[in-house]
Amino acid sequence: MSRLARIAVASVAVAAFGLTMMATGSFAADPANGKKVFAANCVVCHGDKGDGHGPASATMNPKPRDFTSATEMKGIDDARLHKSISEGRPGTAMVGFAKTLKASDIDDVIAHIKSLLKK
Repeated sequence: MSRLARIAVASVAVAAFGLTMMATGSFAADPANGKKVFAANCVVCHGDKGDGHGPASATMNPKPRDFTSATEMKGIDDARLHKSISEGRPGTAMVGFAKTLKASDIDDVIAHIKSLLKK
């Protein structure tokens, strides 16, 4: 196989791997860091357990999402969580964090949120 053919095959393999990782959300997120970021930015509304009962939640309508509830989390995938955390949720008190958190921190928060779900 020529050098150019080997480079082409390697490039296709790397691109396929990257697309697979993006599609599955399998890039290594750090839920331990996500817990720290969540504690610093999300607990006031979502509570330290992620159940939507943070100190500020009493006056909110609608209430913050309960990340521990399978019912509330049904149909909420990583892309939806990323968009909500980055851009906020219109009609709610949820603000966007795209300007204050790094993308990797948002991914870490998502990993932490997923760890809160009661099975």
